[in-house]
Amino acid sequence: MSLQNIDGEIRELELRLAQRRLKVELLARASKRRALGSLASPAGLIGAAALGFLTAAGVVGRQRHFRASPAGRGRFGGILGFAMSAGTTLALAFVRARFGGPAQLAQLLLAKVYQWKNARQDAAPGRR
Repeated sequence: MSLQNIDGEIRELELRLAQRRLKVELLARASKRRALGSLASPAGLIGAAALGFLTAAGVVGRQRHFRASPAGRGRFGGILGFAMSAGTTLALAFVRARFGGPAQLAQLLLAKVYQWKNARQDAAPGRR
């Protein structure tokens, strides 16, 4: 191999890298534009406003004053809180032991979703 041949290959490789970098940048810009367009669309803004009003109405409308028996409810709430805390700790320990951590579990779930989505697309080749 001559030195000029190696220089030509390096130039070609750098050109391909620059083209790929440009494609990724253009794809990122287009994705951002689509995401912002869908979030800032009138339907999206109206939906967000409606959801906010419904949430506020649900929180404000549920304020009722009850007389609770001080002995029974306090003890039950404490036991329930302790049980939920223990359950959360055990669940996190299981996730760490089985998958290595929450991030690895999320990656596994995303891989399964993509695999399922690709299987559906392969089953119906006319729809993409």
